[in-house]
Amino acid sequence: MRSRSLPKSLLSASVVAALTCTVAAPVAHAASGSSDFAGLSSRGTSSSSGSSSSKSKSKSSTTQKRKWVEVKPPKKTASAPVRMPNGTTVQIMGDVLGPYSAHTGFRSGDLGVMAPVGTNGEFAMIFGDSFRGNFGDDWMSPVGVIAKMDENGYIEIVRPIDNSYRVDDMISYHHVNNLTLIPSDVINIDGTLYMQGMWNQGIGNVSGVQIWKSTDNGATWTSIASTGSDFLGGMGQLISWEKGPDGYIYTVATSFKRADPVYLMRFKPQDIGNMGKWQVYSPKKDKWGSSAEPILDGVRAGEMNLRYIDGHWVLVMFNQKTLSIEVRISDTLDQDWSTVPVAVIAQNGPWSARQTPENWSQPYGGYIVPGSTIDNMDIVVSQWKTDDNSRYMSTQFNVKGLDKFFGINTKKEEKQEVLKVVEHAATDTPDMQAEDAAVEARPEVFAPDDNDGTAPLRVAAIVLGLVAGAVALPLIQQQLRDLLQL
Repeated sequence: MRSRSLPKSLLSASVVAALTCTVAAPVAHAASGSSDFAGLSSRGTSSSSGSSSSKSKSKSSTTQKRKWVEVKPPKKTASAPVRMPNGTTVQIMGDVLGPYSAHTGFRSGDLGVMAPVGTNGEFAMIFGDSFRGNFGDDWMSPVGVIAKMDENGYIEIVRPIDNSYRVDDMISYHHVNNLTLIPSDVINIDGTLYMQGMWNQGIGNVSGVQIWKSTDNGATWTSIASTGSDFLGGMGQLISWEKGPDGYIYTVATSFKRADPVYLMRFKPQDIGNMGKWQVYSPKKDKWGSSAEPILDGVRAGEMNLRYIDGHWVLVMFNQKTLSIEVRISDTLDQDWSTVPVAVIAQNGPWSARQTPENWSQPYGGYIVPGSTIDNMDIVVSQWKTDDNSRYMSTQFNVKGLDKFFGINTKKEEKQEVLKVVEHAATDTPDMQAEDAAVEARPEVFAPDDNDGTAPLRVAAIVLGLVAGAVALPLIQQQLRDLLQL
C-alpha cells in the first residue's frame, strides 16, 4: 500500500479545498473492470440521437406528459424461507419489476436505491439502466418510482416518481457512445432528496460524478455539485450515505471497479454540495482529516448501502471477491471494519441450479428497504444473466435473524412501574388520645415488671379496656344527650 496525492487537474473547482486529501491506494489492482463487468460495456442501443450532455435538471416541464392514473399491480407469492448456514432465515419475496412495474412503463432494471418520502410510508426507489420491455428495449437510466410496503410485506410500486403516466430518464441526456448515468445512492435530508450518480462511458469507465437535489420528492432534479472521476484518488466514485445521530452525513466510498477496499467520509448537511469540506477517516490514527486508509480492506467492493438502524450501522455490500451479498453490522462506524462479522444473504451459483439464496446466480447491488429493522430486514438484490440477457432484474429478499447473528438485542426494555409509597402524618383518634393520657397518668402500670410474669397480661387488659371504652364513648354520649332532653 502507498499513498498518493489527488491529481489537481482531474478535480473540479468545487473540490479545490480538498486537494490535500490523500488516500492509501493499492500498488496494483486485481483484474481490470472489463472482466468483472462482463457484458456490461454494451447495454443496448439508444433511440436518442445527438451529442451527449449532462443537464442539471430533469426533462423540460414544457413537454406536457399525461398524468398518472392509478393502477394496481398483480399479487405476489414468496418462495419458501431458507435457513442459511449462518443461522439467518432468508426468504425471496419476489421480483420488484417485470409485471409488477409494467403499469409504470418499464419491466427491466437493476439496483433500486431507496429513501423515504412524505409521512405515509412511501419511499423513492431509483433504478440504474432500465428498459421498457426486455433488456435493450428503449434504454433509460436512471428511472425512479414511488413505492411502499403492502400489508403482506411486499414492495409495491405505486407510480412513477414524477407522477406522470410512465417513467422516463430522471436526468436529461443522450445515451450515445454507451454513455449512462448510474445512481450510487439517494438520501432524504430534512425533506430534500439528494442523489449521487456516476457518469460511465461504458460501465466501469467513470468519467465523472455528480450530485443532484430534489425538493419535490423526486419529480424534478437540479445539479448542485460535480467532479472528475479521480475524486479521492478514484475512491470517491461509488458511494452510499446516511445521516448519523450526531448530525453528520457519513459516506462509504470506493471505486466503480469492483477491485478496491472501502473508505469512509463525512460532512455536515449544508456541505453536501461542497466536497472540498468533506473529511476522510483514518482508522490507523482514529482521526478525521485529509488523509485516510480503508475502513474495510481485503474485499473487492461493489455496490454498497449504508444505513443507521436500531442504533447500529448496517453495511450491505456486493463483494466481488466472494461473489456474494454480505451484511455487516456494528454500533461504531469510524473503526476498522475488517473484524466485523459477515452474514451472507445471497451467494453466487450456477444458473443451471434452482435459484435460492444459497444459489443466486450473478448477484450484485444490495439495498435496504426503508422501515427495515435488524431483526426483520428487506434488501433488494440485483441479478443479471450476462450471457444472453434473459434475466435482468431487481428482487426483494427478506432476512430474519441478523440480530441473533450479530448478538444484538433489538427488544426495547419494558419500563417497570415503580410503586411509590407516600407517607402521611398519622391523625390521632379518640382511642389513641385516651391511651396516651392513661400512659402519662400511670406510667408504672405500663412499665414491664421483670419479676412478675403477669405484666404482659395486665398491659393487654388495660389496652383492651381503653379501646373498648373509646369505642363505647360515643354511644354513652348520645344516651346522655337523649336523657337530658327528656
